[in-house]
Amino acid sequence: MSMVIYNNISAMTILGETNKNSNALGKSLKKVASGMKINGAGDGASEYSISEKMRSQIRSLDQDSKNAQNAQSLLKVADGVLSNSVAIMRTMKEKAIDAANDTNTDSDRAIIQKELDQHIDQLNDNSLVTFNGKYIFDGAADHTYSKEQTIMAALNTEWLSNSMDLITRSTGLTFEAGDPSVKEMDVVFVNEDNTNLAWVTSTINSSGVTTGLKLSVNMKYYADLVDGDVNGASTTAGSAYLDRTIAHEMTHAVMSARIEGFTGANGLYACIKEGSAEVVHGIDDQRMTTIQSLADSQSIASTLGTNTSASGENDYAAGYVMFRYMAAQGGFSAEQGLSQFMQSLASGTGNMTTARIDAAVSAATKGKFPTFADMKAQMAADEAAAGNGTKFLKDYCNIILPNKDTGAITGRDAGVSRVDKTAESVVPEGGSVKFWTNPDSSYTFINGLQVNWPMEYLDIRGGLFFQIGTKAAQNIHAVFSNADAQSLGLQDKDGKNISVQTQGDAENAIAQLDKSIDRALNQLTKIGALSSRLEYTNDNIITASENITSAESVIRDSNMAKEMTAYTKDNVLLQAAQAMLSQANQNSSNVISLLQ
Repeated sequence: MSMVIYNNISAMTILGETNKNSNALGKSLKKVASGMKINGAGDGASEYSISEKMRSQIRSLDQDSKNAQNAQSLLKVADGVLSNSVAIMRTMKEKAIDAANDTNTDSDRAIIQKELDQHIDQLNDNSLVTFNGKYIFDGAADHTYSKEQTIMAALNTEWLSNSMDLITRSTGLTFEAGDPSVKEMDVVFVNEDNTNLAWVTSTINSSGVTTGLKLSVNMKYYADLVDGDVNGASTTAGSAYLDRTIAHEMTHAVMSARIEGFTGANGLYACIKEGSAEVVHGIDDQRMTTIQSLADSQSIASTLGTNTSASGENDYAAGYVMFRYMAAQGGFSAEQGLSQFMQSLASGTGNMTTARIDAAVSAATKGKFPTFADMKAQMAADEAAAGNGTKFLKDYCNIILPNKDTGAITGRDAGVSRVDKTAESVVPEGGSVKFWTNPDSSYTFINGLQVNWPMEYLDIRGGLFFQIGTKAAQNIHAVFSNADAQSLGLQDKDGKNISVQTQGDAENAIAQLDKSIDRALNQLTKIGALSSRLEYTNDNIITASENITSAESVIRDSNMAKEMTAYTKDNVLLQAAQAMLSQANQNSSNVISLLQ
């Protein structure tokens, strides 16, 4: 090596190595001190980016877990309040059963009513519960935004179930027993220019067995549904209470599912199909003119034909009178007679025959009328013997026109009930449309029947959104019904409480309280399901946070044994470089000796 003094190349080379070792030692020292092998983008750009995203996700998941726990706290509050309301309603039912007992006087019932009034006030107080200033029972599950949705809510909550309860009591037929051929029904809304308010269409096979059901509601008549009317009144000319129409059509649906050969070319006579549906909810108020006219002309019996499709108003009116006549003449109670008739028909198989119809008439009248023809002949004779229509209707059929009672087979006129079955009460409802609630999904099981809803009309807004994801809109949507007395069917829209002040009122109160308790329990079930889901959600969030933290650790955390080894190596190298740098700097001093 040449001896120079201006450029000490050896020292410069060793200085560079010293700096490298110093930087390496600094990085090793930082990794050991921080416990992380990636302390900045310079330590690994892609790893740093991935790690930072993971850290963001971990913090988001931790907040999701807190959100889920807060949501569970809210649900616990809701559960506690609603459980208390159920307990109150159980007490109210106990009091209503007490009031229904005729050992009580009306004065006793007035005292019981005061207790119920206090309980209802407490239910209203319960419904106002809040969590962090937010009302829980805000009614988001109940609100409707179209007439179709309103009808869906009414059908979902009480029109279908109450109609089928009425049908079962009247006819003994149900979807819940007796092996119906179909247990599913579609609901559709149409707008057709005809006189049909609503109708059930049956799909049948070649053996006369029903394989499908569809309920159509004609919005030509119900687009102007009266807001707040629990019976489904409409301002459109030609309409009627929709709840009674539903009861009529659901009678056809249950009969179609339970009675082979109900419809088709060889199906039941129209007077039987329509008369049985009319007598379930009673129709002497709406068909009074036709009934009276047929009775006055002594042509009720002669109108009862064997045609399978209704040809007009007379088939409905005459069929209705026929069932009231059999009820009065048959020896059974009215509802027992009709049940015997229907059970006899349901026991047959294949297409309908005259023999099956004759057997049903005989069963309903304890053999008094062995055949349909015998029943018609005796009815014609009784019409002639009565001499006038009013006397025949009253003395032979227990039909009094006009009358507050609609003539339902379970009503006062038929000798079954102690209270009139009016146009408003024959299909019982809660006191307010606030009792109605939207379907929870695309179908609902009602009295053993799966009802499929047209989801294009279901519009749910509002409610609470529990954010449980790391992205926008990753949430659980919780919608709650109102929980006040009106929404539970225990108070009408004018604030009048459910009554037990008469024996008849108490009986109605018992039935309504059953439905009110069911409604509250249904909401409690939803709350419980949400709470259970949030538990699993929170567990999943915690697991995800743990796993991502573990993955982030692989990328970012230092292997301390490895880093200490690297630190020791870098430290030794730095010390060696510093020693060599000192030696290299001594080389220049050798030149001094040459200059002396």
